[in-house]
Amino acid sequence: MNGMIKFFHHVRRSLIQENKMGKYFKYAIGEIFLVVIGILIAIQLNAWRNNTLNTKQKQNVLKSLKAEFRSNKSQLDTVLVYQNKIQEAYPIVMQLIKKDTAATDNSIYAEPCLNLGYAWTFNPINGALRSAISSGEIHLIKNEKLTELLFSWEDIVKDSEEEGNRAIHHKDASYEFRQEYIRVNDALVGIVPGLIPSNYISNYKSLFKDPLFEDYASLCYLDSRGYTNELNVIKKHNLEILKLIEQELNN
Repeated sequence: MNGMIKFFHHVRRSLIQENKMGKYFKYAIGEIFLVVIGILIAIQLNAWRNNTLNTKQKQNVLKSLKAEFRSNKSQLDTVLVYQNKIQEAYPIVMQLIKKDTAATDNSIYAEPCLNLGYAWTFNPINGALRSAISSGEIHLIKNEKLTELLFSWEDIVKDSEEEGNRAIHHKDASYEFRQEYIRVNDALVGIVPGLIPSNYISNYKSLFKDPLFEDYASLCYLDSRGYTNELNVIKKHNLEILKLIEQELNN
């Protein structure tokens, strides 16, 4: 570059010394034109380089978000499975409450009682999303619908927390009266590895005849219905995000 500048300077000086002003002005205009072209090419190359880097960074962001939301979907599906167990257990429990069964062991009661008491809640991973927002890299994504869904994701999840927390509260509040009839070991043996059956007898039949248990069962069912509705909204949101991310990665 310095060599070119020296060359142009030498030519201009020669034209001035030879008093060829007409040629000098034409040459000067041509030199300015070449400089402008050089600047434009440099700007274009820089823009191309930046676009390439941005495209690569955008792809990395999208891949991280895809992995995160696929993981969240897997967790969400698991929570929905257990919420479904609660809702399937409820009519069985209500039938057992009404039925004067002659069963002498707890097998008929234990499984529906266990399924009724699941308290799984949805706690998504949001590390990649928060990183993309805080760094500003989320703005590399030009799909407005996708960015809108990403920005609203945590608010939608937060809206469901009230339903999940209510379900946990009702289960915790019922623990004391349920403990009068059922030993913790009997309720969880076979589920928790290493847990030894209780030395004391659980009385499921008496539990099922306690009016408080009927209230507990109904609250579990109502909580689960409400929470499931919220989770289905979240799942729809999650699936839409994954679909749009996939489209962006393929563009």
